Amino acid sequence: MIDFRYHLVSLVAVFMALAVGIVLGAGPLGQEISSTLEAQVRELREERNGLRAQLDQAEARDDLKNQVVQILTPTVTQDQLSGRRVAVVTLPGADRNIVGQLQERIGTAGGQVVLTARLDDSWADPDTAATRHEVAAELAPTVADPEPREGGEPTAETVLAAALSGQDEVAGSNAWRAATDRLEEVGFLDTNWADNQEEGALAPDSFVIVTGTLTTEQVEEDTAGDPQLQQSLDLITAFGVLGTPTLVAGYGTESYSDPVQSAESPVVRGVRAEAAMAENVSSVDNVERAAGQLSVVLGLRWSIEGEPGHWGLGTDAVAPAPPVPEPLPPESEPLVPAPTLPPDPTDDADSTEEPTGPLPPTPPPGDGAGDGAGGQPPTDTAPTTGTPTP
Repeated sequence: MIDFRYHLVSLVAVFMALAVGIVLGAGPLGQEISSTLEAQVRELREERNGLRAQLDQAEARDDLKNQVVQILTPTVTQDQLSGRRVAVVTLPGADRNIVGQLQERIGTAGGQVVLTARLDDSWADPDTAATRHEVAAELAPTVADPEPREGGEPTAETVLAAALSGQDEVAGSNAWRAATDRLEEVGFLDTNWADNQEEGALAPDSFVIVTGTLTTEQVEEDTAGDPQLQQSLDLITAFGVLGTPTLVAGYGTESYSDPVQSAESPVVRGVRAEAAMAENVSSVDNVERAAGQLSVVLGLRWSIEGEPGHWGLGTDAVAPAPPVPEPLPPESEPLVPAPTLPPDPTDDADSTEEPTGPLPPTPPPGDGAGDGAGGQPPTDTAPTTGTPTP
């Protein structure tokens, strides 16, 4: 049985140990421990400063490389989109600065951004689901939207894709334009036509869909079941089914230090994960940098050629950037041969060979020997009848 003396001895031992520790810490061992800790802190501080300097140097080099790509882009992309009518469609959350840079790149490549269409946040709002359904049912008979899934009904996504692509149910009815205006009227869409085009504007023939900026939550969490993500993928699928050349431009792989796969835009990752969609639609996962914007232009050109692909830094990209295709003919270049002059009626009727060089002066009537010096026609001779030949 433990008595009071046992507790007393234990307490004395504890206090003695504490006293010894204080004496040693303040005495011979204190200086050594303090010096060791200070040395470790100093070493960690120097290591941190070294890593910061390396990071600053790497970022500076990266910025210089980005500038090099910006300088080379106009030359590499010259006439790659010549004569194409391009629409830039922005999903909710897209960065306007990036959108403006893409529009500039498309113009430099010879394309014309005829339409910028911005999807409003209400497009993916669950509270507007009923309105989307009603508008889809109203507009579906007027546009040639993709066939719904078996047992399904037309959706706002399929109607929107058909409207922006100019797909009329009755050719020449311009129902696509009325459908676009209706979607804008209910607040789902904001359109900006080039040069304020009104009636009679031609529909776009190529599309760049810009995703929203990548958030930390999207990087760290699984967004596979997100309704907004599914709506975006349904819209992209509809463009692919319609056969309209389409490229999805996403952010992330050059903005985050996380593993590249998790830093991909969920929309881009969804496009690449669905085999049927990946065969019809191109994608770029690093549009926030000049290299990605260059890939957007070249990738859209490959989509126009019927060879979509997926480029960037993501693990499921086929290459960092597309190969450079042959440029399209400049829009100002004549597409038909220039008209030729009619044959000279004074030529020998029996001649079957056209001269390839400059024609000699036509000799005057007569023997060509005495009418002018050196056989040249006299300068004061004028026609006696008719009007002067122009």
